[in-house]
Amino acid sequence: MKLHKKQRKTPLSKIKSLALSLFDAKVETKRKVMVAGIILYILSPVDIIPDFIPMVGYADDVILPILLLVAERLLSNDEEAEPVRVRKEAEKVD
Repeated sequence: MKLHKKQRKTPLSKIKSLALSLFDAKVETKRKVMVAGIILYILSPVDIIPDFIPMVGYADDVILPILLLVAERLLSNDEEAEPVRVRKEAEKVD
């Protein structure tokens, strides 16, 4: 009897599912570009505000989880449930 490991929803798995959903033809181009920009900013080592500036430098690091939620909302905030279906299919690929 095989037991399936419970899939954990880590930030990296969310980024993977968002990246895979960019290849779906049913998602609008405008939303794809916005999500691609968010993914690139999350993965890039360059900060908008350098960390050596006291207190303010870490503010953009706090924004990263918020951007991840915004990207998920962009893909699921459609009248039809297609982006949600695409994300779920992308999670199955993991």
